[in-house]
Amino acid sequence: MNTVQAITTIRDSLRNHLTDPYSLAGGVPRTASTYIFADEPILGAKYPQIQLKKLDNPTVPISIGPDYWEHEQVFINIWFYSKNGFKLTVNGVEYTNAQLVEYYLSLIKTTLKSQFLTLQTAGVGGYKHINTSPIGYDPETQLYYGNVNIRVWWFNST
Repeated sequence: MNTVQAITTIRDSLRNHLTDPYSLAGGVPRTASTYIFADEPILGAKYPQIQLKKLDNPTVPISIGPDYWEHEQVFINIWFYSKNGFKLTVNGVEYTNAQLVEYYLSLIKTTLKSQFLTLQTAGVGGYKHINTSPIGYDPETQLYYGNVNIRVWWFNST
């Protein structure tokens, strides 16, 4: 496992298990690769969208010698962006703007938590939700946004 593989594993887990906001809004579902991204070019993507951004990659040696073991970690912000006025209804509750962002941040957390065994099988030794940001709004772009900050870790001997 390395940092790129860890981020890609988290991205793919969200792509495979998170419901597209378009389908919840009554539209035609998009393929996950058109709205969930991880440090890759975003050309012509429509909102709402999710972006994974690496924050830090600390390593802690846990043994000594030429093939010493390391406890490697990567901190990731998982951003959710939505245009002003986009709305969806789930179980009779309408979500729009800041409430929509908050709803999806919660979905991101529960989706990743529920996929712990799948993540572990893929090589991620652990997952932890660190915090959720306040919801922001940019009047110039008319985007509401927020992020879930997570930490994933694994052990390396090379």
